[in-house]
Amino acid sequence: MKEKQVLIHNKVEIVEDRGDVVWAMDNDYKLTAFNSSFEQKLIDEHLGAAHKGMDLRSIYGMGVFFSPCEQGCEKALNRYATTSEHTFIHNGCTMIHEFTFQPFMDSTGNVIGCCIWQKDVTKEINNVHRLEESEQRYKEAQEITNLGHWNWDMVKDEITWSDQLFHIFGQVPGKFDATFEALIDIIHPEDRQVFQEDVERCINNKVLHDIVHRIVVNNGEVRYVHQIGRAFYDMNGIPYRMSGTTQDITKDVLSNQQIVQQNSELQNFVRIISHNLRGPISNLLMLSKIYDWGTNDMNDDIMKKIELTTEALDQTIKDLNLSLSLKRVDKEQFMKVRMKEVMKDVDGLLSDEIEKKHAIIQTNFTQVEEIKGIKSYFNNIFYNLILNALHYSKEEERPLIRISAEENDSTIILRVSDNGIGIELTPEKERKIFDMYGRLSGATDGKGLGLYLVKTQVEAMDGKIEVKSLKDVGTTFILQFQK
Repeated sequence: MKEKQVLIHNKVEIVEDRGDVVWAMDNDYKLTAFNSSFEQKLIDEHLGAAHKGMDLRSIYGMGVFFSPCEQGCEKALNRYATTSEHTFIHNGCTMIHEFTFQPFMDSTGNVIGCCIWQKDVTKEINNVHRLEESEQRYKEAQEITNLGHWNWDMVKDEITWSDQLFHIFGQVPGKFDATFEALIDIIHPEDRQVFQEDVERCINNKVLHDIVHRIVVNNGEVRYVHQIGRAFYDMNGIPYRMSGTTQDITKDVLSNQQIVQQNSELQNFVRIISHNLRGPISNLLMLSKIYDWGTNDMNDDIMKKIELTTEALDQTIKDLNLSLSLKRVDKEQFMKVRMKEVMKDVDGLLSDEIEKKHAIIQTNFTQVEEIKGIKSYFNNIFYNLILNALHYSKEEERPLIRISAEENDSTIILRVSDNGIGIELTPEKERKIFDMYGRLSGATDGKGLGLYLVKTQVEAMDGKIEVKSLKDVGTTFILQFQK
């Protein structure tokens, strides 16, 4: 028995320098061995000084630290080795300790005592929790962005996917053996060669693997993915793995395709309109040339208005065809445009509407008289913005439209404001106003093409446009151009 106690004592002393609290007791709960950490713990808990032979039952019943010991020692004395975690509050902090209870037996197999080993595992547990929390947030981020990560072990030809990547590729974790050949089978047949060539280029030239391609998931659905990755090499320059990310961009690609289709349809529309109107416009212009001027003042006045309107319509068709090409204008085409000349042209085009509404148009070009750009574009821009103000004017109030130009160090700012019906403007409504078929309100029969053309022509001249509006107060369009 004495040799056994010496053995226990020696084992306790082995962990003397680890900082863990270790002690041993016999069947009668008498302390048989302990390290200095146990001795210090009794002092910290105000439980007296440690000495061999002291009864531990009273110790186990006192203080928070030793509360798991009575039950654990009882199991150990009944031949069951156990480990438990004990959580408690110490100095306002949550502490987690791990207690291990190990029975000691003599040569005949009889339990003669047990050893208790306590470890502070707070940091380890917190690290695990932080890691789990980080992994959960990373997983949530992948789900939100529909993006997954992958790693390809070239030596073993094994590909590791994140959970989101299984979802993107339409596979089930645990049921899909991810290899390079298996990946190739999922890629759209028409994109496989390009994909393989890009992977080989990445590996051989040590450049980024960056490609958009199609995949075909289990039900035959075609998806578009964007893959970015790089290869890693050993000390001898031999590639041994690749890693990267894959994002499902199907919605973006389909949206872009829809935009391209709409642009194509719009350009076809412009060509059809131009073709159908070109003949009648030419005939009207020709009739004005052969008209016998000077025989009747009233007829001369009517014919002059027809001629001016036809010429303006002809120019509008030309501008529409040019602006809807959706190509940026070469800055070399920009010329100095006088704002007063633009307003003179617009007043002539809108004279009937202005007179009908009894509208007042006030202009202030004292700060900026000229701006570089394309005159026909500015004609169309002011024409549509003023026409818009007339259409959305209040029935009981005379329309007042103010147009001004100012400048700062780098920018010329044009403002067109009115006292019309206005709307409660949100960022979403502001964006839709400039869409192809967007409108400021539903109060008129307009198709909403004018503001789309305005935005197109403003941006073609490297400008920006925004709108401010208050219901029952009015609307202001703000155009900014770089000097």
